[in-house]
Amino acid sequence: MGFLSPVEIELKERGRTLTPGKNWNLIETLTVGYGHGIAVTPLHLATGYASLFNGGVYRPATLLKVDRTHPAAQGHRVFSEQTSYKMRSLLRLVVTQGTGKKADAPGYRIGGKTGTAEKLLNGHYTSSAVVTTFAGVFPMDEPRYVIVVMLDDPKATANTYGFHTAGWNVAPVVSKTVSRIAPMLGVRPSKTREPNMAEVLPYVHEKAEH
Repeated sequence: MGFLSPVEIELKERGRTLTPGKNWNLIETLTVGYGHGIAVTPLHLATGYASLFNGGVYRPATLLKVDRTHPAAQGHRVFSEQTSYKMRSLLRLVVTQGTGKKADAPGYRIGGKTGTAEKLLNGHYTSSAVVTTFAGVFPMDEPRYVIVVMLDDPKATANTYGFHTAGWNVAPVVSKTVSRIAPMLGVRPSKTREPNMAEVLPYVHEKAEH
């Protein structure tokens, strides 16, 4: 999905990915899998989410309005359609039942994932300072828009019960933002439309209550 290359947009000033560089060894390869030693730009992340949920086709980002004058760029498949449809259901469940509950905007079927990344302090990762992110798509039953929100070093408050992770601080921003912009974008709210959960629900296990 182009995560290791500069984003493909119409400007010369393009963000690049921070990677281990020449020190890409076994440990770096393993830790990159959970986010240590690599940092992509928000536009990289948005493009990746678009690829995952549009049916599995990667298309480079553009700053131009896509219409008859500027049609969508030619893409290439990176996920199967079946994988794309299953991921719609899974990331919708993250918002309805998981860490992204506070990102939900009633009627607009948001799906996405929270992320809390430790920041570097004196060359070491520290849990005392983080960058929180929510990246998602709406409406998840018929994806049209990607949203990525990031907060740099958010602080714990009484309202977040002492937590500074993404589910407590950046997720509510997503909920309020989508609730405001979705009507302007022509997305109609619906309490009955949802992505097909049938294929993924058998793999979701909830703790039994006693």
